[in-house]
Amino acid sequence: MLLEKWTTLRTEDIQLLAEELEQQQIPFIAQLEPIADFEELLTFSEANPTPVDFTPQHPAWRLESVAARVIEGIAAAAHEPLTEFGYRELARIVLEHTVYLYAYPDGEPRPRLEAGSALALVGGICASLPQSELWRLAGFGRVAAALAEVTPAPTDSYLTLPIDVAFSLANEQNLPILASAIDTYNAVLKRNVTLKNRFDFPLSDSDFFEALNLNFPGMETVKAAVLVDDIPAAKTAYTAFRQQFLKDFVGGVLNPDAPLLERSDTYTTAKPYLECLLRLSIHPTPAITATTEIGIAAHLFPEFQGNEQLGQLALQRYKWIIDAFFHADGFHKDRTLRAQTEAIADFARFLRFPSDGQTQALQMLLEKLLATCIHLSQPDCSFPPLGPLPAPNFDAVELCAIADSSFKCPDTTSHALPETDCYVMRDNWQPDGQYLFFDAQPKGDSQNADISSLALHAHGRQLATGTVRVLGTTLTVSDGLDTQWITTPAFDFVEKWCQAAAVHHKRGIFYLKGEYFILHDLVLGVEAETLEQIFYLGGRIDADAGHTWTEDARRSNLFIGATDMTDLTVALAEDSVIYRRKSESPAVLNTLLFPMRPGVKAHPTISDIEVRTDADVLGTGFTLVLPNTTDTFLISDDGLAEMSAEDIWFVGEYLFLRRDASGGVQFIMLNGRFLKVGSEVLTDLDEPRESYMRM
Repeated sequence: MLLEKWTTLRTEDIQLLAEELEQQQIPFIAQLEPIADFEELLTFSEANPTPVDFTPQHPAWRLESVAARVIEGIAAAAHEPLTEFGYRELARIVLEHTVYLYAYPDGEPRPRLEAGSALALVGGICASLPQSELWRLAGFGRVAAALAEVTPAPTDSYLTLPIDVAFSLANEQNLPILASAIDTYNAVLKRNVTLKNRFDFPLSDSDFFEALNLNFPGMETVKAAVLVDDIPAAKTAYTAFRQQFLKDFVGGVLNPDAPLLERSDTYTTAKPYLECLLRLSIHPTPAITATTEIGIAAHLFPEFQGNEQLGQLALQRYKWIIDAFFHADGFHKDRTLRAQTEAIADFARFLRFPSDGQTQALQMLLEKLLATCIHLSQPDCSFPPLGPLPAPNFDAVELCAIADSSFKCPDTTSHALPETDCYVMRDNWQPDGQYLFFDAQPKGDSQNADISSLALHAHGRQLATGTVRVLGTTLTVSDGLDTQWITTPAFDFVEKWCQAAAVHHKRGIFYLKGEYFILHDLVLGVEAETLEQIFYLGGRIDADAGHTWTEDARRSNLFIGATDMTDLTVALAEDSVIYRRKSESPAVLNTLLFPMRPGVKAHPTISDIEVRTDADVLGTGFTLVLPNTTDTFLISDDGLAEMSAEDIWFVGEYLFLRRDASGGVQFIMLNGRFLKVGSEVLTDLDEPRESYMRM
């Protein structure tokens, strides 16, 4: 960690602490006995630079590990004579670790207790550094919160001794100690410490003015009143300062948040605002919102003594947030639109304030998050079902306005979020375009939970939402089989595997752009399994011989057709239809989703065809007869295979073949290399291609 980049600490601060440690006159710290010597600590530090980001997945950078090294370093300073270089390096290591602990308080109660005590301890040792005030406040505040959750045993001296030393050291130096911390400390650890300098919330008038830099430009009248202890005059002068400052400040802010500025334009409003800021610096949760509020307040309160320190804290935490809270595909790891949009709103609010190059990564993330939401949005700009929304009927246009942007259609249509496990298929960006959202993440851990879900929007309205499940099983994402995603101007294809102990499920979706969708579900198990597809349609629904369709005279409609009626039941409910097939493994169900524009009633005729292939290959085939074309599908669920049907000979995994009335042929092959129709060889490749087409 480069202290000069990520903190307000400078080389002279490191030197000052080194000189104080060298004197070995800091009271109470001699009670801490070192386990290792300084050379071991230095060797570790040289091999493992302190990270800027919170890295709890690395054992060395968990809170308890970092806290232990801080205490070890302080103990070494009290017991081990070092060279001038040694004290300087020890000071640097302690300060780097302290900055890490201050920025990242998240964890279980016991590690948080260790980290809080180390932070409070350094806050007493580094009392000559201005940064120590916020470290000490946060350290004691976090100790109080952790002690409310965990009670150390009498034998846990490794936990309690640093806490005792931290309180004794701060009290001996007459440093402010958070009142809630001493009360909890005395109650939980059965101590009887009386504070010399008690710091409490809400702030007293004198505490508030002590927290300000009275030498800040424009604060001359405030300073004069404080020096003669004329608090009413100081309040009046401070209100005048705030109002003039905000008046000048607004000119440099893009789309200023008026309510936010009003909450800090007088002494009466600024004082509780500063109190909230100090509380957030102790417990910055929820992470993104708290970091944003800290960063904004650092801009709004330049007269606060710790404003630069808090500004750097926000930037450091933002760097961690970018990787910790978001997938590389641009969506929040919570997988909810509420979390995504709230983060966008927070980032946009912070970035309205003037900043330097350190916010460039955050600006890029904001643009990426917004672009991801636009890709997810349906043709009417609403969002598909992906967790709760921040408000009813919230849409992409409103989100863009919050982010001080405008809705701009991307250059591409279909889009994949592979880490989030969501896929969007669309043919264009027009309001009457076709759109399918596929959420491939299994829902919940109970039996009969949905394996995946979809939402279909076409020709001006949402036509259906749907789910698929294997009854009696709990399926999770398969670790051994990758998701396949292909997008081209002519078609999209996605394939996703899920698994349970003895059951595997695969869903493939093929989209012929501008026309229709084919759902291909495969279930593999040791016993008979029941596959269930549910479609929520709304409005009037009719069904016949495995086919279902909606009937809305003025709006678009949807035709759903299944192939192979063996063991298939179709059940209609008030606003939904359930396709259910119970059969021995392997079980396959191919389903057509055919959107129809308003007034259109014609739909394809679906017929199964016999597929000839090897005995160990599961091959299925069917045709869709439309007014001017006949489409044929051949599908192998055993990878690349040789298949034939009617006059077609195909070597591959997935084939779409279209023949029109004039004899023209178009085709799409997935993982294919050879195709012959009648006597004509349409393609003969040396190696299979992921996709190959003539459209």
